[in-house]
Amino acid sequence: MNKITATILKEWQLMRRDISGLLLLLVMPAALIIVMALIQDAPFKDYQELRFDLLLADNDNGSAAHQITAGLKKSKSFNIIDSMDGKPVSEAQLKELLNSGKYKIGIVIPAGVTAEIVNSANFVVNDISKKANMNAHLPTREARGQISVHIYFDPVSKPTFRNAINSALDKYITYSCSDILMKRLSALGKDPDAVPDTTGQEKLMQVMKGIGVKEEPLNDKAKFSQNLNSVQHNVPAWAIFGMFFIIIPIAGHLIKEREDGSELRVALIPNAHQFVTIGKILFYTFICSMQFMLMLCIGFWAIPLFGLPPLYPGIHSWLLFPVSLFIGFAATSFGFFTGTVFKTMNQALPFGSVSIVILSALGGIWVPLDILPHTMQMMAVVSPLHWSLEAVNQVILRNGNYESVIPPVGILLFTGCVFWIGSLLANKNRKPS
Repeated sequence: MNKITATILKEWQLMRRDISGLLLLLVMPAALIIVMALIQDAPFKDYQELRFDLLLADNDNGSAAHQITAGLKKSKSFNIIDSMDGKPVSEAQLKELLNSGKYKIGIVIPAGVTAEIVNSANFVVNDISKKANMNAHLPTREARGQISVHIYFDPVSKPTFRNAINSALDKYITYSCSDILMKRLSALGKDPDAVPDTTGQEKLMQVMKGIGVKEEPLNDKAKFSQNLNSVQHNVPAWAIFGMFFIIIPIAGHLIKEREDGSELRVALIPNAHQFVTIGKILFYTFICSMQFMLMLCIGFWAIPLFGLPPLYPGIHSWLLFPVSLFIGFAATSFGFFTGTVFKTMNQALPFGSVSIVILSALGGIWVPLDILPHTMQMMAVVSPLHWSLEAVNQVILRNGNYESVIPPVGILLFTGCVFWIGSLLANKNRKPS
């Protein structure tokens, strides 16, 4: 019993000497709870309870199109944007904004929508008029088939998000179509429910289904169909998540070198520390890049063995290697900063592991940023994992070229330099033990 008591007292004395490590064990889980509670609250909500910016290009300009637009503007699900700089949004402009990632959803009302709905409604009105021995007759022509409102998404949007938005749009468009039909029927002074027989009911359903919602690709249809699967989103996201855990071995090695005196011996050599640090960063950056490329190979060759579609690397897949180097540089520099600022393993390892979880949640690795509160979306810009995922998505999902990855890669380079310089300054100001 005395040995047990002595061991407990000894461990308490060791912990008392590292108050910072003890506080981190309490502070970091508290921060994780707060962040994850805010982020994980979003998936429990229906997408239709949220409000999204929706680009709208009206190529019809008829009464039906105006009715659809008015119905969408009255909805609580969408913030309709149908003009920019005082000019109506064009279809080409809509596609460009979506492909750049500035907006997530856009719809195009094609020309002829109003004419097709009115023609279908006139069929029903004439049928009712004939069976009611009324002289009313509205002009009709042969139906041209179903005309669909075209819906476009940012290629990064996940399938569940697409399905929910499709459902919401279909509801509002169907309501607009039914309202137009009821107005046509009211001209006869008859109850719309008094459709005489099965033929009239079929024509009524034809009007109700006369306009639908059809999702269209922003890019080539073959590539678009490949992009609509979970592999395209999950493999790159979790590969990036794994890359940033390089901070654990880096921080551990730096602290161990300080404890066994290796760092002090290097510091005694003039101008050696900077070159040693460069060598380490280059080594770990290359390791991170190789790790990322290995994860992509798994997505390409191993994932299909489990019945899932293979990873599609995009048109400019060669860009993934330089992008992985910049991601690795940011992750490695963060590891050096963590290992330099904190004095002990008890401080560095909990901070490193929990901070990566928090930054990944903020960066859209766990859940789409679109469904997070606006404040959390604004906070995403501080996460290097967000910009890492943005750079990879530009290549894999948006089929972007080197110009499209320059902004996120530039931010990763800046972030890595800040952490690297911060680690050099912290090491310079550290008092030798």
